[in-house]
This record gives sequence, structure tokens and C-alpha cells, in this order.
Amino acid sequence: MKRHIPNMVWLGLAMAVGYWLIESMMHTFIYGDGPLAFTLMAEHDLNEFWMRVIIVILFVAFGWIANRAVRAERQLQKDAQRLARLLRFVETIKLGAQIPTNEHRSPQVPEQMPPPVSSAAGANSGGPADSPGDIGELVFRKDDMGELTRFLQQISEFLNLRFREPFALLELTRDINMGLLLDDILEKAYERLRSVLPYNRLCLALLEENDTVARIRWVRADYPDLMLRMGYCASLQGSSLQEIILSGEPRIINDLTAYLKAHPNSESTRLMVAEGGRSSLTCPLISLGRPIGFMFFSSRSPDAYKSVHVVIFKLIAGHLSVVVEKSDLYQRILKEKERSESLLLNVMPERIASRLSAGEKQVSEYLPEINVFFADIVGFTEFAFRSSPEQVLNVLQNLFVPLDRLCDLHGVEKIKTIGDEFMAISRPLSTNDNGHLRNLAEFALDALKLVEGMRYPDGQLLRIRIGMHTGPGVAGVIGQRKFAYDIWGDTVNIAHRMESTGEAGRIHVSQEIHSRLHEHFSFEEREELEVKGIGRMKTYFLTAEKSSP
Repeated sequence: MKRHIPNMVWLGLAMAVGYWLIESMMHTFIYGDGPLAFTLMAEHDLNEFWMRVIIVILFVAFGWIANRAVRAERQLQKDAQRLARLLRFVETIKLGAQIPTNEHRSPQVPEQMPPPVSSAAGANSGGPADSPGDIGELVFRKDDMGELTRFLQQISEFLNLRFREPFALLELTRDINMGLLLDDILEKAYERLRSVLPYNRLCLALLEENDTVARIRWVRADYPDLMLRMGYCASLQGSSLQEIILSGEPRIINDLTAYLKAHPNSESTRLMVAEGGRSSLTCPLISLGRPIGFMFFSSRSPDAYKSVHVVIFKLIAGHLSVVVEKSDLYQRILKEKERSESLLLNVMPERIASRLSAGEKQVSEYLPEINVFFADIVGFTEFAFRSSPEQVLNVLQNLFVPLDRLCDLHGVEKIKTIGDEFMAISRPLSTNDNGHLRNLAEFALDALKLVEGMRYPDGQLLRIRIGMHTGPGVAGVIGQRKFAYDIWGDTVNIAHRMESTGEAGRIHVSQEIHSRLHEHFSFEEREELEVKGIGRMKTYFLTAEKSSP
């Protein structure tokens, strides 16, 4: 039973009545102003009456003020007692959790836990029922238990959220530190940040063209219909993004539809609304004091973002900005490296390019057996003299590009083009490789078929001469600034002589080629020729591949 505290207003009123009676009796029996019935209403002095009234009002006002103070004190005591009970209850739960339990037995109650007592028992014992140590009463008051249970659940949910946020941010920081490629880092960020930030779409835009244009570098969403795709760009001049860069603070828009009505010229907002976006969080990325881009979070739900989400992003913004910039540069370097290697492979074999990339200054090799192919366009010099540069280039492109594809098809290495000449080789890739010369012969026959029907812009037929020879040679890279891979030796010179002394539309080969391929290909014998620098040679025309028996 709770202790009763008197109402101080009535106490003040009682004191005022007592004062009034004492004052009246003093004027009757001491001052002799008249009988008590006369002085009771202060009829002998009007000023005396009003003075008594004022004093009575002051007594009552004092009682009212004192009553409010007492009630406030009572409420503070109740709050303190409830807080003490809560702390004792939580401590009891904590102690109980430390006691071992069996699988089929409920947890033991601590021995020192006070026994449950009723409110009446508390009152009879002389102690207040709301004593901070009265854990037993707390257990039996269902309204307090329900309130505490809800409170503890709210605390649990709040702490769970607060612990989950730094854990997710730490996981993200670890992942982005381990990653090198920007795409991999952003994929991890997309998965990790979902536990602390609400979004259906995550987008990264990087600044380009002296920080005047923002271009979407990466985007991912949990819905398929993307309208703001990778590669989309927008100028920062006069845009709200420029204001975000200047302020360095993230921006929240929780009603994109209303924002679009207020800014109808915003193309990116129009596309976002068309995707279904209803709220957005735009965060600037600043690395070492320099803006590098933006992270765009967007949700299909309105009012999705709060100030706490800004705080969460700021916890990782600086680190994420540095990692994004580093990874983007690394990825660009990889792309440029792949591009340079691809260009290098266009002018030299892979084995030579690998040695150059490894740092060798002088790259050369002896080739004990190579098969050399030369092709020359008949009448090209006269055509180039009377034609425009565009026409000359078109004729060369129309012939040499298909020849490049034929090289890949037959496993032949293109070495170079010199004017209207095309040089290629084949060589054994192993000691048991006997098909390399046949590959080159098949390539030569297909090259003749390729030019059938080709014409110059003036309508004349385009024809080529082809020469082939086999033997040893030396290969290497010349130059240090502009690398040039080339092959030298008598084998190259003889193959070139075969081409220059051949006939249009035919494949002129040496006796060495004939002796190695006559079982698989048909040849037409020629008269001996005087070859400059070589002497007289017996040569042949390669005409066709023999059909298999």
C-alpha cells in the first residue's frame, strides 16, 4: 500500500483560516475593537479586511506551489525507483545467464535473489513498496513486466542495428582493401551496404574532362529496366551536382516526383523516375581533398533516407573514395597494358613480345627452318600514281585484312607489309611438326582464291604474284623506340626472288618446296631461271592440292 501524502493546498487553506481567527480574537480581546462577531469580518477597519484577504491568498498560493513541488518530487522518486528496478532486473538476468543449465532443466535462480513479496507485505514491513531492491514485486506486476519487456526488446533491436552497421562497414572495408579491380570492389559494396542502407539501385559516376562531366562508370539494380545505363554522362555546369561537390555534403531527395516537377529540365531525374525511383541519396566521393565522382543510392520507396544514412556513409566515404580512385586507375592501367600488348602482337609473334615485355634489350633468334611467303599486287605502282590516297588505302585494306584472317585460319605468322607486298612465314612448333609447310601452301592457294573477282576502282582485275621458299633464317627486333620485327637470310631473299620472277595469279616456289610437297600438291615445272645473287635455279608453280586417295 502506497504512503499517502496530504494535499498542500488544503494545508495552506487551513493555515489561512487559523490566521483569520487569531487576528479576529486579537482585535477583540487585546485591542478592544469590538465583539468577536464584529471583528471577525473586520468591520472596524476596511484596510484590515483586505490585508487579511491578501494574506489568505498567499497561504493558499503557497500550499498550491508546495503541492506541485511535492508531486514533482514524488514523480522523480518513482522514476528513480523504476530505473533502479530495471537495473537490478537486468543485473539479475545477467547473473542468471552465468549459471550453467542442463538441456532438460530450466535455469537455476541465483541464491541471493530476494523472494517475491506482495505490496501488502512490503507495506507491513515498513518499507516502501517501490523500493529499488523490491525485485519480487517487479516480477508480479504484469504492467511493469510488459513495459520492461517491450523496452528491452527495443534496446535489443537498437543495439543489434548499431552493432550490425559497424560490422557491415568493417566487412566492406576489408573487402575493398582486398580488391584491386573497381568492378569487383563495387560488387562487394553493393552486397555489403544493403544491410545498413536502403536501396534498389547503386550507381557510381566518375568525373571526366577536367571535372566538368560526370559519367556513369558502374551501375547495378535489383530490377531489369535500367534507363540510366553505364556510359550516361551529364555536365556539372549549373547542376545540383556541382553544389554537392562544392559543399562536400550528401543530398537526400525523398520525393523524386515532386523534385522533377520543380526541376523539369533534369534529364537524369526524369530517367530515374521513369525507372521507378522515388527517393535518392547522392554522396560525393572526395579523395585526398579532390572530388572524383558520386555514389548514387536510389530506392523505389518514398521517404527512404534519413540523416542517419548520411552519417553511416560518411564513416566509409573517405576510405571508399581513395580505394575507388586507386582501383579505377589500376583497371585503366590493365586495359592500357592489354591494348599495348595487343598492338605489339600485331607487329611481332607472341614469343618475341613476351621477351620484350620481360625486359630484354636485344631480342634475336636463329630459326633452323622457316617457310617464307611473299605476295605482291601486280600493277599497283601505276594504280597508286594515278589514284587518290583514299582509293589506294581502300584497295590495300580490302586485300590485306582478309589475308590477316587467312593467317589466323592456317596458323601462319604475318611478319609485315612493305608497300603493296605482304610477308608471312610458317615454322615448326615442335620437332614432330611436319604440317607447317603444308599450312603455308594451303594459305597461298586460298590467297589466290581470295583475289579472284577483285578489281581496281577503274574496273581492272586485281591480281597478285606469290613466291615461296624454305630454309634457315635469323629473326629479331630492330630499334628501341619503334620496334620492328623482321627476318633475314638467304631464305628470305630467295622467297622474294621467287615472287618477283613469278607470274600474275600464280605461286612460284623453289625446288626445296617442290621436293617436300610434291606428294600432297600438284606442281608445274618451269625452265631454269637466273636468279639475281643466287645463280641458276630450278623452280615450279604450285597449282593445286592433290585430293586424298
